[in-house]
Amino acid sequence: MAKKYALLVFFIALAMILSACQPAAPAATKAPATEAPATEAVKEECKVKVGVPTLLTGVGAPMGTDVKAGAELAAKKLNEEGGVLDCEIELVFADVKATSAEDCALAAQVMDKAGVVFYVPGAFYGPACIDEFGKREPLLMHNSASKDMMDVAVKNMPEYNNVFMTCEDEFSYGPNAFKVIVDVIGGQIGYEFPNKKVALLGGDITYDMYIQQGARKAFEDAGWEVVLDDTYPYGTTEFGSQLAKIRAEEPAVIMGQITSTDSSVAFVNQFLTNPTNSLIYIQWSPASPEFINLLGEKANGVMWQTLIDILPQNKDFYYPMFEAEYGRLPGAWPPMIWDHFQIWKTAVESRGKVEDYDCINKYVDELDQHPVKGLSGTYGMDPDLNKGRTGDDWLPIQFIQIQDQKNVTLYLATKQEENTQFQVPPWISE
Repeated sequence: MAKKYALLVFFIALAMILSACQPAAPAATKAPATEAPATEAVKEECKVKVGVPTLLTGVGAPMGTDVKAGAELAAKKLNEEGGVLDCEIELVFADVKATSAEDCALAAQVMDKAGVVFYVPGAFYGPACIDEFGKREPLLMHNSASKDMMDVAVKNMPEYNNVFMTCEDEFSYGPNAFKVIVDVIGGQIGYEFPNKKVALLGGDITYDMYIQQGARKAFEDAGWEVVLDDTYPYGTTEFGSQLAKIRAEEPAVIMGQITSTDSSVAFVNQFLTNPTNSLIYIQWSPASPEFINLLGEKANGVMWQTLIDILPQNKDFYYPMFEAEYGRLPGAWPPMIWDHFQIWKTAVESRGKVEDYDCINKYVDELDQHPVKGLSGTYGMDPDLNKGRTGDDWLPIQFIQIQDQKNVTLYLATKQEENTQFQVPPWISE
């Protein structure tokens, strides 16, 4: 009797394992009707709520504006193709403001009340929103490129197994910028640096500071002198003291981890009133269209890099579509939001149900087994860290220079893009 019971338990467990997270069965084909029905059945309205808890106000608003536009366009195009599982996508927006614990909790309440089944925020400025949304079930994909946020999710596994950062963290930026500026532009291309001095400055948030630490180590290991290593209150728009030091030292390279658009625009404007013969690299904020819109021609020559921008070969597909909708070119965020929608849609349709959260999250966790090719590259996933893959075969770091008021990708990692060339910034005198 005991053996029969044990065998029964075994087969029940086996059935549960085999049935868990299996691909959705194809819909049965209906036989053609022999006669028309007396009355046409009215199809029940089907809607799926997707949440966009993002930075709609405050210092992150330029990014949030792009995230919002990207989500609207992605939802519109998917709905034109039949939505998800024949259900229309309806967006629900909430402002996470400065991403404080209170801001994130209020935004999450908006999502809960609406019955959201997927979160696509773009990025957060702090880990509080990871804590808040990690306590819920629906999939959340973000690209904050933040080790601190990744660590919060990893520390709270398996509860936070719905939170995925689909790119690498910020530690890769500093060393890569050094390699391109010094080894490629200075070494391979032959740009002559007037000296081996570098000035570093950035905001007092961990994202900026981690990148600055990595850059400092890379420059110092190569024998460069760091003549400025400044951390200022995030959101600062007055750079008189830093520029005084820069003008006194005239460094060959200025690396500004100035991730607030208002701050970076202010820095460039103030620098150009009395420029030095320095290459300028600015972290992240040029990803916002506002950077070029506000600076105009003065933005030309500035260099920056990103893990999440559209690949050059995909611009002809996406840019006209976005420009027709909004009358402008997108920043880095809309193509990435497009990719997140595509990953979610693929995961949902592989399972056959929008609320099969465990299996949808498992599908994303196992992206290495079924990579998704998107506008920004190919998406894989480190299942131990819930962190996306970066590299030539995945999402490459794009090194960009602003030329003729347009972002031109010069290098994917350190590999030069065809038909592109570094241009000496217009403020540098011969």
